[in-house]
Amino acid sequence: MLKKCNLAKKVDKKTFAEKAAPLQERLGELQRQLRDEKIPVVIIVEGWNASGITMSIQELIRFLDPRGCTLFSMGSPSVEEKRRPLMWRFWNRIPAAGRIGIFARGWYSRTLAEEIAGPGWEDRMDRAILSINRFERQLADDGTIIIKIFLHISKKEQKKRLLSRENDPLVS
Repeated sequence: MLKKCNLAKKVDKKTFAEKAAPLQERLGELQRQLRDEKIPVVIIVEGWNASGITMSIQELIRFLDPRGCTLFSMGSPSVEEKRRPLMWRFWNRIPAAGRIGIFARGWYSRTLAEEIAGPGWEDRMDRAILSINRFERQLADDGTIIIKIFLHISKKEQKKRLLSRENDPLVS
């Protein structure tokens, strides 16, 4: 997927601010329209470690009515969740009609983290991919809008950010 993208394309801060302002205002309008039309929305934000997932979500939710959205940070499963199928904990967090559910990490990274350990991981991964496809198809068939965001940074930038994070006493 990333091979098809122009990763060298850049926008200066001034141009970004000019283009972003009307879009940010429009985001609130669209949220109200989705609420009125009772359309659920799932936003999945994935990316490389240190790519800015938290910062990007913070920027996004600044322009949303917090009464209409819920943020889920998907880490390692609980003991209860480990007893269930992989998609169970996501299914239980899907937003109701007219609401927005934002997932900081979603079923893609959790599948990778949880399914590739140990022998036979290829078969488990194939089953997980089929499960994800069925899950997303079911959501879409039910009228849910699914927005997928992947944040990419270069290896050089990632290394720089990880070193900065490691040296920051405020980051645990």
